[in-house]
Amino acid sequence: MSVTVQTENGEKFGLYKDSYALIIGNGAYPVKNGWNPLPGAIEDVREVTEVLENHGFNVTLKIDVTKSEFNQAFSEFIYESGKDPDNRLLFYYAGHGFTTKAATGEDLGYLVMLDTPSPTNAAAFDLYSVDMVKFVSDSKKIHAKHVLFMFDSCFSGTVLNLRNRVTPSHITDRIKNPVRQFITAGRADEPVPDRSEFKKAFLNLLEGRVEEPTPDGYLTGVELGDYLYRTVPKFSRGQHPQHGKIHDQQLNTGDFVFVLLQNDQNGSEDTGIELNTIATLNINSTPEGAKVYIDSNLIGTTPLRSYQFDTGIRLEKQVNVGLELSGYKSRVKRITLKGGQKIPWDVHLEKIEREPIQPKPSVPETPPEKDPSISEEKLLISRNTPQTIVGKDGAEMVLIPAGDFQMGSGAGRLYNGATIPVHTVYVDAFYIDKYEVTVGQYNEFVSATEHRPLPDWVSKYSPTDRHPVVGVTWDDAIAYAKWAGKRLPTEAEWEKAARGGLIGTDHPWGNAPLDGTQCNFADKSLWKIWNEERNDEDNDADKSINDGYAYTAPIGSYPPNGYGLYDMAGNVAEWCFDAYDENFYANSPRRNPVADILIRDGENNIVAINKLRVVRGGSWHHSPGAVWIACRTPNSPTLRHRNGGFRCVKSVTP
Repeated sequence: MSVTVQTENGEKFGLYKDSYALIIGNGAYPVKNGWNPLPGAIEDVREVTEVLENHGFNVTLKIDVTKSEFNQAFSEFIYESGKDPDNRLLFYYAGHGFTTKAATGEDLGYLVMLDTPSPTNAAAFDLYSVDMVKFVSDSKKIHAKHVLFMFDSCFSGTVLNLRNRVTPSHITDRIKNPVRQFITAGRADEPVPDRSEFKKAFLNLLEGRVEEPTPDGYLTGVELGDYLYRTVPKFSRGQHPQHGKIHDQQLNTGDFVFVLLQNDQNGSEDTGIELNTIATLNINSTPEGAKVYIDSNLIGTTPLRSYQFDTGIRLEKQVNVGLELSGYKSRVKRITLKGGQKIPWDVHLEKIEREPIQPKPSVPETPPEKDPSISEEKLLISRNTPQTIVGKDGAEMVLIPAGDFQMGSGAGRLYNGATIPVHTVYVDAFYIDKYEVTVGQYNEFVSATEHRPLPDWVSKYSPTDRHPVVGVTWDDAIAYAKWAGKRLPTEAEWEKAARGGLIGTDHPWGNAPLDGTQCNFADKSLWKIWNEERNDEDNDADKSINDGYAYTAPIGSYPPNGYGLYDMAGNVAEWCFDAYDENFYANSPRRNPVADILIRDGENNIVAINKLRVVRGGSWHHSPGAVWIACRTPNSPTLRHRNGGFRCVKSVTP
């Protein structure tokens, strides 16, 4: 929702183009770590989410997160939502906080995640908690004009400029200046209650249930902080909210603004004039004949003349327009359509020039040792099985033969602690999708089953039906596979298929380093984008190699491996069925191994549930060093990653 404000003198100006909020609530703390559960925190963040959505915010809600899950969500929030200077960002946290003393006597504040241990173990506590100073340093990486951080937890206020509070006043043009504001529910030594008066006072003011501090139709960050400071102690004794701005002259002169709904000036004035909601697109390409997609929907080919798009009652809509022509690099542009306007886009498509790839001799797979548990009948079934089939979802599947292979990576090659030791694994024959599941295939599944649709942001990274689907959780992938009569591959099945019959190599094509022709990874084009969004030290893309795509590539854009499978390295990282166990290889069964989701003790008693699942293969988001065949990483099954997708498998025998 774009936001326009008006000063006391009658001056009107646009303040925000888009509004984003990241809401995090932690409540299900394990008692073994020394933290009491906070069920009220979960109820609070759900209520805050609903109110902010009513105020035009695009809200991401995360509940009961670990330290790694927090880092993932917060990084995506500041780098994706915070890259436009005309946006406003709001971060809201409800959960436990903790304060320690530095050697200098200064208070150090921390947010407590679900996996944060007791502070009696200082080293582990520091590793798994979130240092409040992080928000100050990270706030300087955000390009958005106004950023407000709200913490419904006990917190150290020493990072705030509390000595220079500003008296609330009417809206002036000074609010155009950048600002990083902080509001906390209490001082460092004040625990916050499970039922939050801080949240209640915030929403009462935002929803107009109490009188505005400055009656002008707007609620600023300064007004909000001052109101909470004066109001909350009346209802929650011993709780004194703190507020202020960071110590940075370039980031503390503006003010965050909420437009109160009863005075929202974004609508058109009641003049009796009907406004035109139709925007018109004219798209030309050289050469002609390129397919034109809007938000992944095919609408025609170039030249596209006078294509009309209804921008809705807000008279503005952002869409991803994509062009795709065989033999040429795809182009995607995010266009803001405005009612009554004609928008032209003239594009010169760049031809894909690749040197011919010399075929490499196939290295035969090591014949399996004679295993008395494998019957001759089963081996006969494998030999007589069709080499390819077509799944219920229309995807071509390739037969991977039964047999032994060497899994993992050892010293002298690329490896990490989770990929050793190299060990022999026998896998039954199975079929695997030739390509990664596409956006088009996944949308067919959504239409057929009424499963939840993909997030809108998916179209930025995978703009057409021929691109691999991203933004799917492990559970989404499981549901798709079940609908298609398939399942997710085990880690062992995935790695055997990825190796394509090669033994001990770093990549599906062998040991040759990445040169831009074999797969899609974090390359030169992505480096340029990241260089505008993050600091140099955070940009690990390779600026010397161009693989042709910044984000995902259409399936089949690179050569297949020895089994005829595409994108087994790069493009999108792929979900596997297994739980993630870093030490699994040391005790892995030899036949058809699967890491169990249930964690057991030495007497086979279930003691915990493993929340993490395995992701394999690397992606467009990974640097060259992370795109290798043995690499295995953990991910929460509930996260929707911009670089995460999947492919399916099907057993040869029931």
